[in-house]
Amino acid sequence: MAFHRVKTASAALLTGVLIAFSAPSEQGAAQTLAAPATAERVIEQFHATLINVMKEANGLGYDGRFKWLAPAVRETFNLPFMAQVAAGTYWTKATDEQRQRYVEAFARMSTATYAARFDGFTGEKFDILSADPEGRSSVVVRSEITQSDGGHVAISYLLRDFDGAWKVVDVYLSGSISELAVKKSDYSEVLRTGGMDGLIKALDAKVASIAKEQAASAARSR
Repeated sequence: MAFHRVKTASAALLTGVLIAFSAPSEQGAAQTLAAPATAERVIEQFHATLINVMKEANGLGYDGRFKWLAPAVRETFNLPFMAQVAAGTYWTKATDEQRQRYVEAFARMSTATYAARFDGFTGEKFDILSADPEGRSSVVVRSEITQSDGGHVAISYLLRDFDGAWKVVDVYLSGSISELAVKKSDYSEVLRTGGMDGLIKALDAKVASIAKEQAASAARSR
C-alpha cells in the first residue's frame, strides 16, 4: 500500500481550521451520547470499502479504484464544506458557477488521492481506537492502520453532524497533521495568483498527473 506523508501544517493555520470546526452548528445542542458510536460506524464503513478496494486493487487498476471509491468518498466526507474551508475568503469572492466547478475538482482530487494511496493489499488492518466528542457538534474518531511489517500509521477523523448525518470534515495523519490545513496552505498561493479558476485548473492538472503516474506504475509492474 502506498501511503504518502503530507507536510506539517503551521500551528497558526491548524488552529484556525480547528476554530472553524469547533463552532456549534444549528443542531449542535442536540449532540447525544449516541453520537460517537454513530460517527464511528461511518469510519468503519469507509475503512471496509478501502480494504475491499485494496484487495481488488490489481484487477481494478487505478481507474477502477477511482470509480469504486468516488461514491464512498462523497458519502463519507462533506466535500463542499471542506472545499469552502480550504478556499478561505476566496470562496465568498467566487461565483456560484466557480464554486460548483471547484467543489467537483476538489472531489476528484480527494478521490484520486485515495485511489493512488490504497493501491494494493498485503495484510493491512484498520482498527478504531476511540471515538470522542469534540465540542458540542463534533466527534473525533481515532484509528490506526497496522501494516504488513507490523508498523502502525495513526489516522484520526474529525466528523460533524450535518442535519443528522455524520460527515468527515478533516483527517489528521500521525495524530496531528491536518490534511485540510495543508490543503489551505497549498491553495493560498494558487488562489492569490490565479484566483478560483487558477485553483480549479491546478487541481485538474494534479488529478491528471496522478492518473498518469499510476498508469506508468502499472505498466512497469507488468
